[in-house]
Amino acid sequence: ITGRMSPPPPSSGQRNSFVGNLAASAFSASFAEACTIPLDTAKVRLQLQAGSSGPPKYRGMLGTVATVAREEGAAALWKGIGPGIHRQVLFGGLRIGLYEPIKDLYVGKDHVGDVPLHLKVAAGLTTGAVGITIASPTDLVKVRMQAEGKLPRSEE
Repeated sequence: ITGRMSPPPPSSGQRNSFVGNLAASAFSASFAEACTIPLDTAKVRLQLQAGSSGPPKYRGMLGTVATVAREEGAAALWKGIGPGIHRQVLFGGLRIGLYEPIKDLYVGKDHVGDVPLHLKVAAGLTTGAVGITIASPTDLVKVRMQAEGKLPRSEE
């Protein structure tokens, strides 16, 4: 006997905290946003080009990434990262972080056993709707920043 006590083994029934779920999902979604925003910027540029007249400036996804980086600098591929991260923190964090509390609200405090599938689906739909309702305006800001300098003067 060494006199030190080892911590008890983690309980399989132990739930993660709301703040822990919110932080983990917000971080994960934000990391994904940072990795994929250059492709999203290219997508926005290609979509804007499709509605304009004249010869196409961009050709394909990777060609658009290369053209933007060459003409505007590599940093231009990350235009809109601020609102993009903000959206992911809100949407990802709320959608995952609120799932357990909403599910518990739907089943009640005294529920024992497995939660019925329809209540899990309802909880997922509810948290997704809340998350996107709150986060949607940040997506508009992100797209406007990604398109910066590419919109007609009448839309700026």
